Amino acid sequence: MMKLMAWNRTKIVCTLGPATDASGVLEELVRSGMSVARVNLSHGERGEHERRIAEVRETARRLGEPLAVLADLPGPKFRLGTLPEGMRRLADGAQVILAAEPGPAPVLPVRSPEVLAALRVGEQVYLADGAIELRVSRAAPDRAECEVVAGGVARSGSGINVPDSELTALIPTAADRRHLEFALSQETDWVGVSFVQEPEDLARVRALLPPRDPPLLMAKIEKRRALAGLDAIVAAAEGVMVARGDLGVEIDLAHIPLVQKRIIAAANAAARPAVTATQLLESMVEHERPTRAEVTDVANALLDGTDAVMLSAETAVGRFPVRAVQILQRVLAATEGEYAERIAVERLRAAPGSPAQAVSFAACQLAAQLDARAIIAPAREAAAVCAIARLRPRAPLVMVVTSEPLWRKLAMVRGVAPLLAPEAGGPEAWLERARDWLYARGLAQRGDPAVLLHAADPSQSIADSLRTVRLD
Repeated sequence: MMKLMAWNRTKIVCTLGPATDASGVLEELVRSGMSVARVNLSHGERGEHERRIAEVRETARRLGEPLAVLADLPGPKFRLGTLPEGMRRLADGAQVILAAEPGPAPVLPVRSPEVLAALRVGEQVYLADGAIELRVSRAAPDRAECEVVAGGVARSGSGINVPDSELTALIPTAADRRHLEFALSQETDWVGVSFVQEPEDLARVRALLPPRDPPLLMAKIEKRRALAGLDAIVAAAEGVMVARGDLGVEIDLAHIPLVQKRIIAAANAAARPAVTATQLLESMVEHERPTRAEVTDVANALLDGTDAVMLSAETAVGRFPVRAVQILQRVLAATEGEYAERIAVERLRAAPGSPAQAVSFAACQLAAQLDARAIIAPAREAAAVCAIARLRPRAPLVMVVTSEPLWRKLAMVRGVAPLLAPEAGGPEAWLERARDWLYARGLAQRGDPAVLLHAADPSQSIADSLRTVRLD
């Protein structure tokens, strides 16, 4: 018997890379719980990304699963150039030179010469998401001599952060525009906009999108300035990512847990999917088992209200990509099983935000009272689905869609099980599709209650009618 795909309320995002290229690995990731494939356009060649996206589409078609593709734009991030053998180990107290041109050790080439011109004596420079700390001891327009305060392994393309510098660049950069053109040619479902600092950054990217079925924009919160205008940024995006790598360099590391909660709460309040990223299972890049602290971190992100958790190096270049997803799925399932009802009750204590949300709110309340196996509804746009998903009902939100792009986009949203139907049909057709999906996964059985939510007028996108049904 073919193994069914794992289904969690909280979604799993996996970054593609060399570790996912081996035959059969991508399918195993999907069967283990992956819902979204991330393509990091900061690394790799266009041909590699195109091949991986094609494999995602083919795997989704073969398995009948709504896999979304998230394409991450590099943004105005400064990076190291190419290092001999791809990496260099920097020891504490060593002297290094950041320079525009490559050279033998101790030179570290920098791709963006403007960052060199902006450096000042005494400033801290961080590499590799803050793992390596340098202090500038001598600065010139085309080079900077630095002492290694905290050493580690620097790799080709490692990010460079200078938190105290006022150096900024306009989003989208020229490189972002080229990468966005590629992402649009591949019909990616989500586009991650890096280093967002204000809503206007998103507006400029949105102006480059096509009018029909554009990808949804995910604002990556990784700059200190973004926190000052967080609510406005969240409102201007369709999703939000807690990008803890660069954010942990921009702000005091001790504040990261509280800032994570604040970002996720803002996204939940605005009905925007939130993704928690960076170092969730970092030790599994090299080891088969995660640390207890990492497992606890994943569970706490779920309890904070995240819609999805993201693996980066763990699946892109790690030794155990499938194992990492399997463990992530186990942690999510265990935490959801214990706390899903509590989370739902907390969300339903508040009154609905508007009359338009009242029916969705009532559907979630009714489902809780009946212990319904599902809330079933047609879906025509992502915003309407996110509005009900923010209530965090315990019952799966089985959303029947006729649009394949929407089917894939909804794979990012917590608690949502998107089902693709070739024709719209009516309530009975939706019920049949949902029933088959629930039965196949052991989430319901004959005679169980469900709540059916729909619009009396098929032209409306907001539901205004609901009724209870029994699965047959």
